[in-house]
Amino acid sequence: MKYKSLTAAITYVFCLCGLNAQTNVSVAKYHGNCKAAVSYTFDDGLLEHYTKVFPEFKKRNIKGSFCIIGSKVGHDMKGTPCMNWEQLREMADDGQEITNHGWAHRNVTNLTADELRYEVQHNDTAIYNNVGVFPRTYFYPGNRKTDTAVEFCSQDRTGTRTFQISIGSKRDTEWLKKWIDGIISHGEWGIGMTHGITTGYDAFTDPSILWNHIDYACSRRDSLWIAPLHDVSAYIQERDNIKLKVRTKGNITEIAMQTGLDPKIFNVPLTMTVCGNSNEDTPGNIVASQDGVKLNIYRKERDLMFDFNPNGGKITIIHQYNLK
Repeated sequence: MKYKSLTAAITYVFCLCGLNAQTNVSVAKYHGNCKAAVSYTFDDGLLEHYTKVFPEFKKRNIKGSFCIIGSKVGHDMKGTPCMNWEQLREMADDGQEITNHGWAHRNVTNLTADELRYEVQHNDTAIYNNVGVFPRTYFYPGNRKTDTAVEFCSQDRTGTRTFQISIGSKRDTEWLKKWIDGIISHGEWGIGMTHGITTGYDAFTDPSILWNHIDYACSRRDSLWIAPLHDVSAYIQERDNIKLKVRTKGNITEIAMQTGLDPKIFNVPLTMTVCGNSNEDTPGNIVASQDGVKLNIYRKERDLMFDFNPNGGKITIIHQYNLK
């Protein structure tokens, strides 16, 4: 499934009784009502992902996606050392995504149905048994795939990596800056991919290029959601499948919802925005709760917003509206 072309969020409009104004309620395109999203993905489970990338990501409080080859864990990938299971568990406990890159890194386009099943499912089992999380995404070895392979590998997952941009090797600071600026300008989801950091395939000419780039991406966080591939792919599917039923009486709005998706797989919070729709109107204070639990309200420019569970119960919003 390909998400590069994204549909606009569906907006639900309702009138506040007794006021000559309207308020728009919508599910944001990306988490936090960001204009764009980016996922940083690291292939092959190399040791440098633990010794170099993981500490730098922790400093900046960001999460990435690390796809591993089960048969290579604790060994090496063509001479480049790989992480062990203990290191992978530590990263998973921190919230980094540990996911599937095939048990033996076999080209899925050359496999029989039984071979494909083993390549994918045996690695799922190894990751679950040793790390404690079941991988809900899949990264194709060599980025090779067929429609049949994509259909199989997408089963019981939030998505698979069907497009990416190489950010290692010959990329420089200016190129990477333009890449991020372009993602934001076009409202896209960018997926960056690399392997080695200082050694191995696709290594950077200087690792500071990567750290400086990550710093620049972090500086654009008001517009850019930085999250693992799992989170973004789940958010997009939940957003595009959710159906809202909105009912307003006086200053109270109730919103019921359903996605039709498996809540065991699709459980990433969505962001709902509440905004005025004329120059004369600005949102006042609101109080929102879901299943009796108060939701945290935050503001971005003219919009008020909150995160909610798309698989949860009814949302109740109590409005106070400011008219200029």
